[in-house]
Amino acid sequence: MKNGRIILKAILENKSPMGIGSGRGDRSDRDVVTTEYTFDNNGVILPAERFLEGNKENIRQLPFIPATSFMGKVFRQFDPKVKKYWGESEVNASFIDCSDILLTELPGGSLNTTEIRDGIRIDSSKGTVAQGAKFDYELLAPGAKFGLTMLFRVEEEGLANYDVALKIASDIATVIEKGIDLGAKSTVGYGRIKGSATLYEIDFENPAHFQQWINNDLFQKKKEKATVSLLLPHSDSFEIVATFKIKNSLIIRSYSNDPKAPDSTHLKSGGKNILSGSSIKGALRGRAERILNTIQTNQDKTETILAGLFGDVEKENGNKQKVKKDGYTVSSRVFVDEVLIKEVKEEIQTRIQIDRFTGGTVDSALIEEVPLFPVKDKDQIKNFRIRVADAKELDKGLMLLLLKDLWTADLSIGGEKAIGRGVLEGVSATVFDGNATYTLLDDLKDSEKATVLQSYVDALHNRENDTDYQERIDKYKIKKL
Repeated sequence: MKNGRIILKAILENKSPMGIGSGRGDRSDRDVVTTEYTFDNNGVILPAERFLEGNKENIRQLPFIPATSFMGKVFRQFDPKVKKYWGESEVNASFIDCSDILLTELPGGSLNTTEIRDGIRIDSSKGTVAQGAKFDYELLAPGAKFGLTMLFRVEEEGLANYDVALKIASDIATVIEKGIDLGAKSTVGYGRIKGSATLYEIDFENPAHFQQWINNDLFQKKKEKATVSLLLPHSDSFEIVATFKIKNSLIIRSYSNDPKAPDSTHLKSGGKNILSGSSIKGALRGRAERILNTIQTNQDKTETILAGLFGDVEKENGNKQKVKKDGYTVSSRVFVDEVLIKEVKEEIQTRIQIDRFTGGTVDSALIEEVPLFPVKDKDQIKNFRIRVADAKELDKGLMLLLLKDLWTADLSIGGEKAIGRGVLEGVSATVFDGNATYTLLDDLKDSEKATVLQSYVDALHNRENDTDYQERIDKYKIKKL
């Protein structure tokens, strides 16, 4: 084919909450981006080409995925030698047309498409919320479906030839089917998108094809994906996948606007109990700081390692609670997922506050909360995942020590740790280290495999590669200048 189009159509679903900010703060500190949709009389979303068929009563503002967010994330996964296909300033326009990705089906069929999450920052020296570090943000609930259409131009000469267009379209289809993270806070499990994609082709020199193009009738022109890929090879990562039981109880507080509801309940997403990625990562970072401070006394080295591994933002001099508006940001190399919590019971507990002078109850200090309690002999938390990109031996050793603390009920997650909540017990874990796989605890009995894992912990104590972390931070500083 010398002149035509390769067309990609896909149905996407967000497997986890997604937050693509709009720059507004009407409903939270950071609202999701929205656009107008119309519905028919049965409550079904009309496609964009039928927008005018609706009436004003059936128009609603709902979230969507901007094409810029999708294309920007996909672009970074390709070999730079084909970047001109996306277009270069003052050289050539893009050969790809991508529509904004609009909702086709609401999550769970509900009109309540978004949820508000609370966020805090913990002062690691005190273990309490840092002053002024309370915020909230809006997320699209999981389970929404979107329609994606992409057009890849094919021209007789130049970069936009048939083979290149087919390879790029095929690779994007592969990325969609494997999953891609979009929007903010992807390192804590937000924005996971997966779907199914189909390729079609239209040859403009074929009159029958051209007529089908005009009639938007593509179903007879399916095209198999190319077998040669232009995607960059994935960097080696270190990944831990584990299963845990809840030892006593667990609560990540969520508050209701209903005055008759309990004061706090466990956090839900899409109506299901979850272990939030932000709670997991916050607990891991806090314990990592304690481990590093235990094995060495140089606080600056600890902060450098944490910033190079977990990410950081530049703070104002002398005030670590105030973030500089134009400061540099170091991205995290540690990724976690939100995890569904199953096999639990929700029970209301009533608590009081005691006056330490009189020994009686403080007036009005009656609190109702709904923590989660485990069902006996069941596993509550499965597919608990920690992944480190471009992992060094020091990183691996630190992650293994964090796993050990979780496994042995020494590291708790969530709220009310002081009364025993949030403690987990290890059931099983698998460590993926490049091409090697370790199953715990069985492989610890293998002296050769145990020696490899111990070498990572030894590297943490030796700390021979501290300069790598500072060099990574310096790169982000230079980019900001």
